[in-house]
Amino acid sequence: MSFFKEVVLQKGSVRHAGLGIRIYAQLLDFLVLCPVFIPYGFVIYYHDKTVYQLLPFYTALHSLLYVGYRFILHAKFGRTLGKNWAGILVVDCDYQDLGWVKSFLRCLPELLLSAVTITKASFDSMIFMQHSAEMTGLTWAGVNRILQKANPLEDFAVWDSVVYYGLSALLILFSHQKRALHDMVSGARVVWFESQSNDKSRS
Repeated sequence: MSFFKEVVLQKGSVRHAGLGIRIYAQLLDFLVLCPVFIPYGFVIYYHDKTVYQLLPFYTALHSLLYVGYRFILHAKFGRTLGKNWAGILVVDCDYQDLGWVKSFLRCLPELLLSAVTITKASFDSMIFMQHSAEMTGLTWAGVNRILQKANPLEDFAVWDSVVYYGLSALLILFSHQKRALHDMVSGARVVWFESQSNDKSRS
């Protein structure tokens, strides 16, 4: 990974990264990890016993891979591939390397959200197995309606992410150093590391 060039920040001229560039970096990371997410399409088109038996394991795999990807690259390089291409960097409160402990703390909220998602997938799997006879022949929408009614985590698994990421977006927009919840938990900052003096029009 030689393309992760060493970065030296001048503390007095550091610019904090805004919401727009952070979303852009997130989209780039999604493209990097897209091959891992593609199999979810099989759940839509091939909603059978085999797919739902594998659903909890696959959900755990891609959720933990996503969190692990961010945890390791933030700890070692201060940035994921998406952040590297976007020109932003995660640092600690002193604008030094984030390190393993703070990188883990920064990933902890997403790890907890992933645990909810994995648990929901496990419930979906069990419900499908118990009601497979009545679900046979239904469209994905029909299967999904049954799962939504029967799964106790259905609403929570949606709203926990909406509240968490919504609040994080508001904090980035309106806080002094543009810090999300996970930045506050870990004492992290997200800053520009390329063309800082020439990119003042970017947000």
